[in-house]
Amino acid sequence: MLDRLHEFTALLRKNGVRTSTAEVMDAVRALSLCGLGERDTVRSALSSTLVKRQEDQTAFDELFELFFYQPGQILRSSQAPLIDALRARGFSEDELERILAALADQAAKLDPTARMALGLRRTDLEMLLRLTGAQVDFGRLANPLQIGYFTQRILEQLRFSDAQTQIAQLGAQLQSALSGGGGGGRGGEVLDLLQANLSELRSTARAFVRNEFEKRNLRYTEEMRRDLLMHKPFAQMSQDELSRLRREVERLSEKLRTQASLRPKQRRRGRLDMRRTLRYALASGGTPFVLRLRHRRVEKPRLCILCDISDSVRQVSRFMLHFVYTLQEMFSKVRTFVFVSDLGEATDLFSRHELETAVTRALSGSVINVYANSNYGRAFTQFVDRHLESVTSRTTVIIIGDGRSNYFPPEAWTLERIRGRARHVLWLNPEAPASWMFGDSAMQQYQPHTSRVEVVYNLATLRHVIDSLVL
Repeated sequence: MLDRLHEFTALLRKNGVRTSTAEVMDAVRALSLCGLGERDTVRSALSSTLVKRQEDQTAFDELFELFFYQPGQILRSSQAPLIDALRARGFSEDELERILAALADQAAKLDPTARMALGLRRTDLEMLLRLTGAQVDFGRLANPLQIGYFTQRILEQLRFSDAQTQIAQLGAQLQSALSGGGGGGRGGEVLDLLQANLSELRSTARAFVRNEFEKRNLRYTEEMRRDLLMHKPFAQMSQDELSRLRREVERLSEKLRTQASLRPKQRRRGRLDMRRTLRYALASGGTPFVLRLRHRRVEKPRLCILCDISDSVRQVSRFMLHFVYTLQEMFSKVRTFVFVSDLGEATDLFSRHELETAVTRALSGSVINVYANSNYGRAFTQFVDRHLESVTSRTTVIIIGDGRSNYFPPEAWTLERIRGRARHVLWLNPEAPASWMFGDSAMQQYQPHTSRVEVVYNLATLRHVIDSLVL
């Protein structure tokens, strides 16, 4: 017993648990009193005499399990990934007994990282860092490009390369032990699992560093994700990115709304109101001590939207409608029309339903037939015939679409009529100007009859346009 206890205390010292000669003597006396019959009693006796610091308790528990090995207990444990993996590969219970006996015979001699790779317990990187005494200063972790560097620093302190060598040597010993016990060449399968555990440990270390970076640089991470989202084209976004984009649109809308409300209200001095000035001068005998001015009432602009909801621009249309209607209180009146070949008004649809529901219904065909071929000339003609009176000198008309009309007549004169009545005609096009000269694009005919054309294909360009529109 004394020799085994000396081996165990030497193993504790190797792993950073300080034990003195007096403490070993106390452990011997404790074991002579409580006996060696009960495993839990032996653990408690050794723990109470050899462990002085709370941070050493984890190392003691792990080394005790490995040094005083009981095959049946590990076989029944649900915390041993290696056992589950071996059973999944068809190893019998007898083979498992031999494998665990061979592993436990060598495990106590391994470094902590190599022992973790054995898979006799769940991988716990933080416990392993404490066990090995590894210390990494994450205070300088300020950029995601540093994640690989700090991961390598952790692996060096864990002596990962030494663990790879020890596992390879253990695999050779295991091959010999299983061959002698009738296991054939199955030692190679066990070695593959141990090396897979090492690879998982490397991945765990990298994930640990990445998590530390995100915790310490939360604002940086959020800004990076937001910046990538702002500049990614709508058409290339995944469903998850589209969901995040909706939240970003709402955040941006609220920010612009706040900026508009805090904008300095510069007011002109106004024109002299003679009638009110003379009325107030009666109290002073007709001397106009206080001048009364006539101020022009500043009214919010009106907004009229003509939105192409054909398949080619549907993503852009969805988010433009979402964004503009989030800001609709900034305009005195908003009317929305959607079109593909025919034109239909969606204003009432948006007034009766929540925004997302209204946009979804408009795009699914509740207002017009969305499965027709695009025909800008027909849609603009219908607008002029039916709704031109809604456009006044206070109205800003926004047209959202790519201007591709499937070679139908563009009817550019309709846009000239609209421009003659409106305050501004702003066209938002998801295509770059270089593509307007090719195919069925009619933008070269439409552009002269607009106030300006803006290219909008992601959230950054959309933000620029809306910022210039309302602020």
